[in-house]
Amino acid sequence: MELLLKASAALLLSALVGLLLRKNAPELGLLLSMAAVTAVFAAACGFLEPFRELIQTTGKLLGEEEPLLRPVVKCLAVALVTRFAGDLCRDASQTAAASALEFAGTVCAFAVAAPLLLSVVKSLGGLL
Repeated sequence: MELLLKASAALLLSALVGLLLRKNAPELGLLLSMAAVTAVFAAACGFLEPFRELIQTTGKLLGEEEPLLRPVVKCLAVALVTRFAGDLCRDASQTAAASALEFAGTVCAFAVAAPLLLSVVKSLGGLL
């Protein structure tokens, strides 16, 4: 909760300063926005350790080398990176780049989810 409050304050301050900078130097406003988003993203990544432990523990309990939760977490990471990068592209008035990035993110998410989907199909095949 503390991280969320600090991140909100930092990003709001960054947005206000960015608005002031965009009048005279729009590229500096974009750089400030990118730096703020990257800093918050990096700070939030520190809270992902329990998820890594959850994935490892689940894999050990189920006796799997590649736990089934791993693709879910990878899809989440792809979605978050795609969202942040797409929003930054839109802030830079690069909507075509943002659309291309979102398409690439969708393809990557499907590719990452393929092992999970294959496991589901194998399980369904085993039941029939």
